[in-house]
Amino acid sequence: MAFKKVRNLTLDILKFVENEPRHVKFTGAIHLGKPQKAEEGKAAKAPAHLAPVIDLDTGNMECQIIVAAVVLSILNDDYPNEAYVGKCFEIVKKARAEGKAYFPYGVAEIEDPGEPVELPSRQPEVAKHGGKR
Repeated sequence: MAFKKVRNLTLDILKFVENEPRHVKFTGAIHLGKPQKAEEGKAAKAPAHLAPVIDLDTGNMECQIIVAAVVLSILNDDYPNEAYVGKCFEIVKKARAEGKAYFPYGVAEIEDPGEPVELPSRQPEVAKHGGKR
């Protein structure tokens, strides 16, 4: 007997690789992950910002991404009130500039491949007849 999955409770992390575009659809809002345990002799790291997404490159696999501070800032500035949810994006982790402590990212909204693209309506052309009466 086959069972239909209702909800995936454990999501894999989709990692970003330098200069490799990832195409994702946000299925939920960005949220803080669980607090990190401190390593011996070190302070605990701040919890990561996570977001549930669909990986459009691998056939709509459900997963989550760690949202870098740069990407978080871009999405919150350009899509207030979590308006990025339900939208698709190409996100590219770029090479770290010398002397910088963070990686720059490129973020672009893309068409949802699951939604049909509406073509402009075309009026049928009226046949023109040449000649005089």
